[in-house]
Amino acid sequence: MLPFFEPNPLRSLQGVKPDRLNNCRRLGLLTTSLCLVLAACSREAPVATPDSDPPLPVTTQGFEAVPPPPPQSAFIASLTPEQSAQIKALDVPVVLPTAIPDGFLVEQVNVTQDERFSSYQILYRDAGDRCFVIEHASGGIGGTPTTENRVAVNPPAISDEADYGLNYGSYMAPDLKAQFPEPNLSSDWLPITTGFYRFAGAAYINNAWDGLSPCQNIEVDEAVTVIESLALISDDIQGDGTSPD
Repeated sequence: MLPFFEPNPLRSLQGVKPDRLNNCRRLGLLTTSLCLVLAACSREAPVATPDSDPPLPVTTQGFEAVPPPPPQSAFIASLTPEQSAQIKALDVPVVLPTAIPDGFLVEQVNVTQDERFSSYQILYRDAGDRCFVIEHASGGIGGTPTTENRVAVNPPAISDEADYGLNYGSYMAPDLKAQFPEPNLSSDWLPITTGFYRFAGAAYINNAWDGLSPCQNIEVDEAVTVIESLALISDDIQGDGTSPD
């Protein structure tokens, strides 16, 4: 059975080179249809030219890019809104560091409230396992033991003009030195209108905090910078822990 050919022979010749068609005729082929078949079989594929249209770019029209969440360091004192809300729920004056050494983030926030007093602790740590804590207590504080060294500090949040300092080095009392051989680094308890706050370093954290990997002190000059940046944070700056409308 003969194959089916297009009814219009001229349409079948589209794209066939003239020399192919002439060769077919010189061979003495008897039918135009057979000549067309052989010529069409040798038709060359189209070649792309430089003038060809480039492929259409893929677009994302109609899709909105979702921005990534801000890094923790973008928040005041590196506290997330949820952590800020925890502290604010105590309804106590909030004192926070406004200068934090590079690389430090909040590792943990503890809050305590009962009928006697309330307190909060903000633990900071960096990738090198250096740490410090900012602590607030409405009462129940004790004195600060004497250490080998002391440097004066003058944070703006204190409510009187007494002399306050950062204590560092070994304890002077032999019994405390034997019990806590790690060098101390802590400030005096600094008063505000309704409570006290202080800076404390690795010796306090490693002895008083359970379940944490050990850490080391920051440098004394870094500690002084943190302490002297401590400021009473107003409600307007704190926010309420929720996103704005």
